[in-house]
Amino acid sequence: MKRSSFFVAGVVIAGLGLAGCAPAADPTPASDASASVASANPQPSGSSQALPPTLVSPGDLDGRDVSVVVGTALVIAAPDGTDAEWTGTTADRTIAEFSAGGASEGATFHPGFIARGMGTTEATLTGPEGKEIAFRISVVAP
Repeated sequence: MKRSSFFVAGVVIAGLGLAGCAPAADPTPASDASASVASANPQPSGSSQALPPTLVSPGDLDGRDVSVVVGTALVIAAPDGTDAEWTGTTADRTIAEFSAGGASEGATFHPGFIARGMGTTEATLTGPEGKEIAFRISVVAP
């Protein structure tokens, strides 16, 4: 009798232990199952995807009108080793603003212009040898 009591007690304890390891029941009704899968695996929308920057050689800018999508950047493909030596200005920094290049925290960044708001602004870029390049930046919608 003692042996069967220990056996029953062991089975009950094992059953309770396994019940604690079972996954919790999903409170989502079967009709909402597709909604919970969709929210667990969100799909990218056209408006939430990052757009690439516009990459331009300094020689291609002189006197040109360059279109850049708002929220992206116009990146200057400066010759190797000269990234930190370029400077730039814009007439309206609410439309586009110069961002200096150079080394930072183990990485090297190209100089460029950040497209802040829609519109058009005059811009200048000055190279390491002092040559000034004048051009226009038009910031447009995506």
